[in-house]
Amino acid sequence: MVREILSVPRRLSACATALLTAVVWGAASPPASAAPPPDTGSASLGIRWQDCRELTGAPVDPAVADCSRYRVPLDHAHPSAGSMEIVVLRRRATDPDDRRGALFVNPGGPGASGLHTAYRAERFLDPEVLARYDVIGFDPRGVNLSDPLKCFRSQGEHDDALRGAVPVPVTAAEIGGTTRAAARHSAACARNAGPLLPHMTTLQAARDMERLREAIGERRIGFVGFSYGTLLGATYANLYPHRVDAMVLDGNVDPRLRSLSGPEYDRQRAVGMEIALAEFLRDCGRAGTDCAFGSGNPGRAFDRIRERLRGGPLGLPDGTVVTLSTFTAQVANALAIPSRLPDLARTLALLESAPRVAHAAGTDRTAGADAPYRGDDSEDAYNCLDKPYPPAPGSWPARADRWERHAPTFGRMVAFESTVCATWPVRARETDRYTGPWNRPTDRPILVIGNRHDPVTQYRFSKHMTDQLGRAELVTVDMIGHTALGLSDCVDAITTDYLLGRGIPRHGTVCRPDDEPFGSRD
Repeated sequence: MVREILSVPRRLSACATALLTAVVWGAASPPASAAPPPDTGSASLGIRWQDCRELTGAPVDPAVADCSRYRVPLDHAHPSAGSMEIVVLRRRATDPDDRRGALFVNPGGPGASGLHTAYRAERFLDPEVLARYDVIGFDPRGVNLSDPLKCFRSQGEHDDALRGAVPVPVTAAEIGGTTRAAARHSAACARNAGPLLPHMTTLQAARDMERLREAIGERRIGFVGFSYGTLLGATYANLYPHRVDAMVLDGNVDPRLRSLSGPEYDRQRAVGMEIALAEFLRDCGRAGTDCAFGSGNPGRAFDRIRERLRGGPLGLPDGTVVTLSTFTAQVANALAIPSRLPDLARTLALLESAPRVAHAAGTDRTAGADAPYRGDDSEDAYNCLDKPYPPAPGSWPARADRWERHAPTFGRMVAFESTVCATWPVRARETDRYTGPWNRPTDRPILVIGNRHDPVTQYRFSKHMTDQLGRAELVTVDMIGHTALGLSDCVDAITTDYLLGRGIPRHGTVCRPDDEPFGSRD
């Protein structure tokens, strides 16, 4: 399913971003320079760079990037209470003689690794920017290689705990299985997550970033954040406005709403997904035969497919069994990635006449009882501690019913995404989290980028982010999809000029994507 996470084809898919490991994120290397420049890290600055291959085992070209581990307080409010390690990657400026500074990047999630994002920064930053900036990516606390927060001692324990959970539960049995699985997940976190659990907040992550700025010896830093990463950037900018040189926020959250009410923020996310879906179906209808699902009335045909799936799975010609849950998640993911929209249309066309098939069998355990737990639980930790939810598991089914009336495709899925927060071992209001203000001005305006039909963080969130920040300018992108950098020459040129100090776009600027799935949307 799609959550607040970067998901753009020229960068990373939503699923790939969340599942990156130390081995995967370095699999494809950018072009190497002739030789690595001398190490600029030093003990006096608090950080020492070394070969990423030695530190993480990832196949990172040492002529392009290096890595480090840096210790930060477990709780910045009580630095003597212990520490943890943050893993950092630096992709060095290709023209160090004309170096402008350091540009931190965060891909979103929450819970996505920033290492690959920095290493493959050519996917969203122009060569002119890469020539003049060191691009700094890090795994936020509890994520991937930075002391990952793990609620399960083995993959088998994880599979057992989450057995019975359904992304889009409809029947009483499915709802019961989903809420019980969420309670087991929370109980496992209480047993196993350890002392980091109460400190998994964006406030702590922003303070970690400030420690990293100090460690690399930069007076000010730039920042590019995607999706949830826009919240990290906005938090940093309001904690340390005098440390911000430039900041680009693409695919924005609504920081005030997110910190005040998890349920209302999520409800509006579900509505945004419906807005993006409606636009896709309109585009498909206008495209006619250029869209495989374009004949007749695509909106009504889509509704019929969804309602058929509520009664049980359908079978595709290749043998794939499609359930309501897999259908909803796959539609959401396709809407986030524009290049997937033609494939989505083809699949919908096949589902129109797909036959009913038997219910899919339950998932067997995927690993032995003692197999290492493959993931981490950082996404749930950040969400449950940053976004306040009521501690009332029984309220989730009624909430899902209400949301479904206004968001018939995605309301139920989004409502149940956060079920684990009802029983999370630490309550949001019990933690040191940031709830504003959001209006402290930075020296330069912050560049905010928002897609008109963003299914993950809807467009109104980008407008609210712009209004809430002390100094910001919004660039609107007329496209379906989540985030725009790397997908629009117009956006990329504006971002390049902004990062290199050549000005801010005029108020009301609107860009278009480079590619339209079904031709022009005019």
